[in-house]
Amino acid sequence: MRVSSPGFLLVTTLLAIAVAGCSCASPQKQPEPSRPLIGGQISGLPDDVLATIYVRLPSGRVVLWGERGNGPWEFVVTAAGGEDKVVTAEAEGYASEPASYAIHLSDTTAYIIENGQITTNEALHLDFHFEPVDSP
Repeated sequence: MRVSSPGFLLVTTLLAIAVAGCSCASPQKQPEPSRPLIGGQISGLPDDVLATIYVRLPSGRVVLWGERGNGPWEFVVTAAGGEDKVVTAEAEGYASEPASYAIHLSDTTAYIIENGQITTNEALHLDFHFEPVDSP
Protein backbone atom coordinates (compact mmCIF):
# COMPACT_ATOMS: atom_id res chain seq x y z
CA MET A 1 0.00 0.00 0.00
CA ARG A 2 1.25 3.46 -0.90
CA VAL A 3 1.13 6.05 1.89
CA SER A 4 0.14 8.77 -0.52
CA SER A 5 -2.92 6.94 -1.87
CA PRO A 6 -6.12 9.03 -1.87
CA GLY A 7 -8.01 6.41 0.17
CA PHE A 8 -5.36 6.32 2.89
CA LEU A 9 -5.32 10.12 3.15
CA LEU A 10 -9.11 10.24 3.34
CA VAL A 11 -9.29 7.61 6.09
CA THR A 12 -6.46 9.28 8.02
CA THR A 13 -8.12 12.69 7.75
CA LEU A 14 -11.52 11.37 8.85
CA LEU A 15 -9.91 9.50 11.75
CA ALA A 16 -8.09 12.68 12.88
CA ILE A 17 -11.32 14.68 12.70
CA ALA A 18 -13.20 12.02 14.68
CA VAL A 19 -10.54 11.89 17.40
CA ALA A 20 -10.41 15.69 17.66
CA GLY A 21 -14.21 15.84 17.75
CA CYS A 22 -14.36 13.30 20.56
CA SER A 23 -11.89 15.15 22.73
CA CYS A 24 -13.73 18.44 22.24
CA ALA A 25 -17.13 16.94 22.89
CA SER A 26 -16.26 15.47 26.29
CA PRO A 27 -18.26 17.07 29.10
CA GLN A 28 -16.50 19.97 30.74
CA LYS A 29 -16.88 20.53 34.48
CA GLN A 30 -18.57 23.84 35.12
CA PRO A 31 -16.67 26.17 37.44
CA GLU A 32 -18.11 26.67 40.90
CA PRO A 33 -20.25 29.82 41.01
CA SER A 34 -18.76 32.76 42.87
CA ARG A 35 -21.91 34.92 43.04
CA PRO A 36 -24.33 35.84 44.45
CA LEU A 37 -22.31 36.15 47.62
CA ILE A 38 -23.72 36.71 51.11
CA GLY A 39 -21.71 37.18 54.27
CA GLY A 40 -21.18 38.96 57.54
CA GLN A 41 -19.67 38.59 61.00
CA ILE A 42 -20.39 36.30 63.92
CA SER A 43 -19.60 37.59 67.40
CA GLY A 44 -20.27 36.84 71.07
CA LEU A 45 -19.53 33.09 71.08
CA PRO A 46 -16.84 31.38 73.15
CA ASP A 47 -13.93 30.00 71.12
CA ASP A 48 -15.19 26.41 71.46
CA VAL A 49 -18.74 27.12 70.22
CA LEU A 50 -19.75 27.17 66.56
CA ALA A 51 -22.84 28.76 65.06
CA THR A 52 -24.75 27.00 62.30
CA ILE A 53 -25.77 29.40 59.56
CA TYR A 54 -28.82 28.30 57.60
CA VAL A 55 -30.14 29.59 54.29
CA ARG A 56 -33.78 28.57 53.98
CA LEU A 57 -36.63 29.01 51.58
CA PRO A 58 -39.64 30.93 52.96
CA SER A 59 -41.27 27.50 53.43
CA GLY A 60 -38.53 26.61 55.94
CA ARG A 61 -36.68 24.09 53.76
CA VAL A 62 -32.90 24.37 54.24
CA VAL A 63 -31.02 24.89 50.96
CA LEU A 64 -27.57 25.68 52.40
CA TRP A 65 -25.86 25.53 55.78
CA GLY A 66 -22.46 25.68 57.36
CA GLU A 67 -20.78 26.07 60.72
CA ARG A 68 -18.61 29.03 61.69
CA GLY A 69 -17.11 30.49 64.84
CA ASN A 70 -16.57 34.14 65.69
CA GLY A 71 -15.35 36.18 62.75
CA PRO A 72 -16.26 36.63 59.12
CA TRP A 73 -18.38 34.19 57.15
CA GLU A 74 -19.58 34.03 53.54
CA PHE A 75 -21.56 31.70 51.29
CA VAL A 76 -22.42 31.62 47.62
CA VAL A 77 -26.18 31.16 47.22
CA THR A 78 -28.15 30.23 44.13
CA ALA A 79 -31.73 30.82 43.07
CA ALA A 80 -32.49 27.11 43.54
CA GLY A 81 -35.96 26.91 45.04
CA GLY A 82 -36.71 30.59 44.49
CA GLU A 83 -35.22 34.05 44.62
CA ASP A 84 -36.19 34.85 48.22
CA LYS A 85 -34.36 33.24 51.15
CA VAL A 86 -34.12 33.59 54.93
CA VAL A 87 -30.71 33.52 56.63
CA THR A 88 -30.43 32.52 60.29
CA ALA A 89 -27.60 31.64 62.68
CA GLU A 90 -28.06 29.30 65.63
CA ALA A 91 -25.84 28.13 68.47
CA GLU A 92 -26.99 25.88 71.30
CA GLY A 93 -27.46 27.85 74.51
CA TYR A 94 -27.26 31.21 72.70
CA ALA A 95 -29.68 33.58 71.00
CA SER A 96 -28.67 35.65 67.98
CA GLU A 97 -29.45 39.27 67.34
CA PRO A 98 -30.95 39.69 64.86
CA ALA A 99 -32.80 36.40 64.64
CA SER A 100 -32.77 36.39 60.82
CA TYR A 101 -32.36 38.30 57.59
CA ALA A 102 -34.57 38.07 54.50
CA ILE A 103 -32.72 38.29 51.19
CA HIS A 104 -33.65 38.46 47.51
CA LEU A 105 -31.46 37.13 44.71
CA SER A 106 -31.30 39.14 41.52
CA ASP A 107 -28.94 37.91 38.83
CA THR A 108 -25.52 37.79 40.54
CA THR A 109 -26.36 39.90 43.59
CA ALA A 110 -28.20 39.23 46.85
CA TYR A 111 -30.09 42.13 48.39
CA ILE A 112 -31.52 42.56 51.88
CA ILE A 113 -35.32 42.68 52.22
CA GLU A 114 -36.56 45.11 54.90
CA ASN A 115 -40.23 45.58 55.81
CA GLY A 116 -41.21 43.44 52.83
CA GLN A 117 -39.32 45.66 50.36
CA ILE A 118 -36.18 44.72 48.42
CA THR A 119 -33.51 47.28 49.28
CA THR A 120 -30.41 48.32 47.36
CA ASN A 121 -28.26 47.03 50.26
CA GLU A 122 -26.24 43.99 49.24
CA ALA A 123 -26.40 41.06 51.66
CA LEU A 124 -22.72 41.32 52.59
CA HIS A 125 -23.13 42.54 56.18
CA LEU A 126 -25.44 39.93 57.68
CA ASP A 127 -23.97 40.14 61.18
CA PHE A 128 -25.13 37.90 64.03
CA HIS A 129 -24.24 38.72 67.63
CA PHE A 130 -24.84 35.98 70.20
CA GLU A 131 -25.78 36.27 73.87
CA PRO A 132 -26.14 33.37 76.32
CA VAL A 133 -29.70 32.22 76.94
CA ASP A 134 -30.55 32.05 80.63
CA SER A 135 -31.52 28.50 81.52
CA PRO A 136 -34.35 28.01 84.07
